[in-house]
Amino acid sequence: MSRGKKQRKIGAFMTVLERKPKKQERLADPTSKEARRKRALEQRKKQKSVYEKAQGSQNALERDKVAGRKGTRHGGPLAAKIRKLNAAKDKQQDKTVQPDAEKDD
Repeated sequence: MSRGKKQRKIGAFMTVLERKPKKQERLADPTSKEARRKRALEQRKKQKSVYEKAQGSQNALERDKVAGRKGTRHGGPLAAKIRKLNAAKDKQQDKTVQPDAEKDD
């Protein structure tokens, strides 16, 4: 006995068209592969102008000035909180060390 060759069957979900859609028709459909590919290419090729690049950095500098060093490397609310906790910890350690030093005298 020989095996039967598998045949490609058209399922119920596949639509068969009499003619293939033209490229313009495929590009008009936003979900088609060609349209998505073209959109991705255009976005990838877009480069900001020198003016736009300068605007972006200016806005960031202005934001930092308004925030008062927030978001910079040495500032921000978390850094202030850590400094406050460390200062309290140092004071606590100083208080515990001083009575011991007085007893030795």
